[in-house]
Amino acid sequence: MNHVETPEEIARGIERAEKMLGPDRVRYVHPGFGFWMLKRSIADRKITALAKGRDLYVGRTSGKAGVRV
Repeated sequence: MNHVETPEEIARGIERAEKMLGPDRVRYVHPGFGFWMLKRSIADRKITALAKGRDLYVGRTSGKAGVRV
């Protein structure tokens, strides 16, 4: 079974990255590995959660530079 991160987990991960790298240094968010080895349904759920997590992060930090997926 493959773990699909929640949007909240992803938003927290982006926040941790920003704290480590500094403000406005996080520009792109992408998966840390290839999806080629996953079932299509799992890859789809992971990428959907990634986009929703990015949206949560951007909503919390409105006024900052955008983060892209």
